[in-house]
Amino acid sequence: MQRLGRDVADLVAEHLATLREQPVLDVVDRATAERLIATAPPSHGTDFDTLLATLRERIFAHAAREPHPGFIAYVPSCPTFPAVLGDWLATGFNFFAGVWPMASGPNEVELVVLDWFRQWLGMPEGSGGLLTSGGSNANFTAVVAARHEATLADPASITRLTLYMSNQTHSASIRAAWMAGIPRENVRLIAVDAEHRIRLDELADAIAADRAKGLLPLMVVGNGGTTNTGAVDPLGELAELCRTEQLWLHVDAAYGGFGILCERGRRALAGIELADSVTMDPHKWLYAPFECGCLMVRDPRRLTEAFSIHPEFLQDVESAGAEVNFADYGLQLTRRARGIKIWLSICYYGVDALSEAIAYSMELASHAERFVREESSLEVLSPATLGILCFRAHPHDITDPTALDSLNERIANEINASGRWLISTTRLADSLSLRICPIGFRSTIEDMKELVHAIGSMAAGGSERKQRAVRT
Repeated sequence: MQRLGRDVADLVAEHLATLREQPVLDVVDRATAERLIATAPPSHGTDFDTLLATLRERIFAHAAREPHPGFIAYVPSCPTFPAVLGDWLATGFNFFAGVWPMASGPNEVELVVLDWFRQWLGMPEGSGGLLTSGGSNANFTAVVAARHEATLADPASITRLTLYMSNQTHSASIRAAWMAGIPRENVRLIAVDAEHRIRLDELADAIAADRAKGLLPLMVVGNGGTTNTGAVDPLGELAELCRTEQLWLHVDAAYGGFGILCERGRRALAGIELADSVTMDPHKWLYAPFECGCLMVRDPRRLTEAFSIHPEFLQDVESAGAEVNFADYGLQLTRRARGIKIWLSICYYGVDALSEAIAYSMELASHAERFVREESSLEVLSPATLGILCFRAHPHDITDPTALDSLNERIANEINASGRWLISTTRLADSLSLRICPIGFRSTIEDMKELVHAIGSMAAGGSERKQRAVRT
């Protein structure tokens, strides 16, 4: 076991140490993938060295390298190595973290980590929650708890519940409402302002209109850093509106929540401490490996009231007093000990180092914005916000929107085909936008400069191609 473990550790360490030399993404089609590995289960065993070599050479190569310094698409996961080892330890010991008696030590670690999060958010003492598989699970858990509270007296009223969020909110919140049984036609997507933040006037009007129709407004989902642009809704004002309307305020800060560890992020997320519940993803901006989300709730009793159940076969492990059974807080009974990897990483580096890394990634996006503004053929569509920048190629002689979209799509494809970077696209104000999210701690200012210069050169080349076509 020790030898095999060292072989695996060496393979992972070599992978991480050589990321810059590797392509950021390698994709094969399904037919090719099927030829890489036998599909029938083997009748006889194979030695581990051969199996490890098969995985290394034939399987692991064909995937994205999320910790790669050029992986700046979507929202990267760039775990620290101590966090990876923490995950390994939790898996190796195979802790059952659903109930206190089976993992009192590991569960106390999770409680400690959750209280660190509470303190960082500024939520009051007594707030708590649980670590989840990710933000989708956390959002769903919050919606179910709110639904339970609202329909306890009249379960049939679920068909009248309505839920509100901006049209920039992650699709996970929409899906959470659907899965919780809220009618799809009762999920309201509210317009945003020029900074991609929810419009409070339209939100208030929508709530009033629904009440007038006999519907039951339930929850507002505020954004603590949208995936599209990093926008943060006016959380303090949302909290005031929700208090007045007696609605549950849930903040989806799966992406941006841990930005609160640095000064710029704290300013942007002001008011998050007033939420009834908050989603954050340590596997995004706290440098933990997949899977690791979190739901923090101002009053954890709202979770136990919605999820706690005591079958006969669990009577020996029912929670008593201060002990917490995390199975009573959400949908999982069997759950892994996710707190260890977070605790190990934070304790190894210290909060100051993690805060500096988060602040630096915000600066990277700001530097990228500066580089974009220096390129005459590029334009900013959404300024750097919480580490995300949206921009596009826009040569002065190309004005047709369709042609601009085609140019930017071609540039994104060429950039990604290079193997040096992986960027993503989105749509803002009906325009195709290039989007970068450089939050991995291996990315540098020089990387941003090189990328923007490459895109600027492609944009200028696109303009030249158009001129040649016109002359022809």
